[in-house]
Amino acid sequence: MTFSVDEFGEEYKFSIGKVGYEHCPPSKGPVSRVRPNNAWHFVLFGRGTVITADGKMYKIKRGESFLLYQDEYYNYYPDPQDPWTYIWVEVTGDNMEAMFRQCGFTKENFHRALSGFDGYVELLKSMKDAFDESDVQQMRACAYLILIMSKCIEEEREGRADFKIIRKRRQMRDILTYMNNNFSLPLTNEDIAAENGLSVRALTALFAELLQMTPVQYMNAYRISVACERFQLTDMSVAETAKWSGFDDVKYFSRVFRKEKGMSPQEYKKAKPDEDAFALIRKKEEEVMSVK
Repeated sequence: MTFSVDEFGEEYKFSIGKVGYEHCPPSKGPVSRVRPNNAWHFVLFGRGTVITADGKMYKIKRGESFLLYQDEYYNYYPDPQDPWTYIWVEVTGDNMEAMFRQCGFTKENFHRALSGFDGYVELLKSMKDAFDESDVQQMRACAYLILIMSKCIEEEREGRADFKIIRKRRQMRDILTYMNNNFSLPLTNEDIAAENGLSVRALTALFAELLQMTPVQYMNAYRISVACERFQLTDMSVAETAKWSGFDDVKYFSRVFRKEKGMSPQEYKKAKPDEDAFALIRKKEEEVMSVK
């Protein structure tokens, strides 16, 4: 199965070798081996210990997950007083190390706690029940594994400052697309916020952070860009251009136009300057993508 989940469209190809459920007895001895495949474990109950090749010891308990990487040595065993029970899945494929990194795992940090663990348990049980050797069941098990990975990735990204910025950029890009596509409508802050699932306060805060302007200022700037393009390409009157650009009041249009362009609409219409009418808008969109 092949899919992509990162910002750069990188593909990950994987297949499931085995899915297992194991309740370890207290007397079970350690497993010491170099892993032939990636083995992802989810501890349902109890606790245990994993020792890496360099001798580092990690105590792992219910609600945590650990990933034993292919071709790496591990020694692991259940706690004799509270032995672990886990579901595990063997995964092979292309670019798996990068895929697991998105889930929050590296060879140096191969275990992590999972929030909302009961949600994982339901998916894990479904994956285990779905898996057998048939093509259809293999596909179904892979689908459950993708859901498990997606929960891991979402949880991992929630804690990353860089992804919070990425999410804000995406949100702003969607808002600007909505505003640009509907410039001729009498949009209010309430309209824009509601359409994009935000409060007015959150909307204005997002504009202030990413664009250093208000939604009204951006909307006016976009409409003036539309008006400039009309003046460059057509013989529309000032009144017609104002209405075309989303301004119902010609006097207000003239005031905003002079503020944005440093000249009246009549002067611009006569001069027809050779300029990119949307230069300011493109600059603002670039600013959104460059926020650190």
